[in-house]
Amino acid sequence: MKRIIGKINPEQRHVTIWGAGFSGLILGYFLKDQGYNVTIHEKSNKVGGKIQTKRTGAGMAEKGPNALYLNQDGLELLKELKLEPIPATKKLRRLLMINGKPKSPFQLALFSKIATNIHKKPPLVSDGLTVADFFQPLLGQENVEHYLSPVLGGLYATPADQLHFKSIFPQVGKKAQFNSYWAFIKMLLKLQKSQPKLELSGSVTFEGGMQTLINRLAEVLKHDIKLNSKEHFKLKGNTIICTDSFNAAELLKELRPTLSSELRRIQYRPLSSSTVFLKREIKSLNKAFGVLIPLENGFNSIGVVNNKAIFPINNQNISSYTLMSPKNLTDEEVLQDLLLLSSDVTKEDIQHIETTFWDKALPVYDLQLYLSVKKLHQLASNEDHLAIFGNYVAGISLREMITAAKTFSRHPLDYTEAN
Repeated sequence: MKRIIGKINPEQRHVTIWGAGFSGLILGYFLKDQGYNVTIHEKSNKVGGKIQTKRTGAGMAEKGPNALYLNQDGLELLKELKLEPIPATKKLRRLLMINGKPKSPFQLALFSKIATNIHKKPPLVSDGLTVADFFQPLLGQENVEHYLSPVLGGLYATPADQLHFKSIFPQVGKKAQFNSYWAFIKMLLKLQKSQPKLELSGSVTFEGGMQTLINRLAEVLKHDIKLNSKEHFKLKGNTIICTDSFNAAELLKELRPTLSSELRRIQYRPLSSSTVFLKREIKSLNKAFGVLIPLENGFNSIGVVNNKAIFPINNQNISSYTLMSPKNLTDEEVLQDLLLLSSDVTKEDIQHIETTFWDKALPVYDLQLYLSVKKLHQLASNEDHLAIFGNYVAGISLREMITAAKTFSRHPLDYTEAN
């Protein structure tokens, strides 16, 4: 269910939001747009959560998401905020580390495997089905590990054998069985074709990076945000919790212990983001978006993003690459990975490395999250003044969160049974 958990009473025009990360800001923005008075409590001294852009002496470094992938609601939001998006460079190569070298993932052997098995009947779609389980008969175990897991790992930081199929492909709805993989693919293509054509599509950023989006939302809400808040949490009037599940559980542990207990079941992946500024280009990533790296491949990273190629306007004078890793990378480990990509890189080529480590970076979209969110919807259906929102609730991407917040602000009482 792509919906914020719980409800608020639209007859009461004040809403208290706990947390001023992206979920709190975007929901506060849309609620204010609908005429609600909002108060946002943030315990730290800044807004935006993991969306932070740092200006270093060498250039800009994104500490969290480096772009917004547009949908209709995202595009309309940017127009309302009067933000000028910078589109990502089109037609960049998407690479995968194969046999120690960045290559196109579209290998002949992979296509041959798909062509051979595309008319096979996939496994029955059940609550316990993983993405790996579903695609293994089509791709084979080796291709699931070497192709599918790295691709999905770039989005979810979780291997395919742990990702919950219904959560990653909610488009299947309640359909339990496909006659063939080709029928499944045709369904996805049909749904994609039915989406409205956007005047601007794909990934975008802004002059000054993603921090510009956060700053603009904060400006709209500047009279409504209380930074360094020491306010004691209470359930009085319309209340919305916009934090990660662990902080939400802590807030609710005394007042709603059953909800709190379920929230604690949701797990997170740690992730570090290391942006390195180089005096030279990595030739193997020339004109490439970046490279995804399968686990146990000799690298410390699971992916490398070519910032200058994607958004050259924000990276004009120096080559910039961001390495993503499930561990807290040291500068030495960053150099090790750079050498594996390009043996002629030296320490002298590095102008600066900016590393940020998040111990709870992304929720794990596994069976436990699916069952917990389903249970939370059921428990909260009896609440009239309490809602819960975050990237573990209605989708992991910023655009899904924008759509969920906009929909909730307009229809806070619409609530169907969690499926």
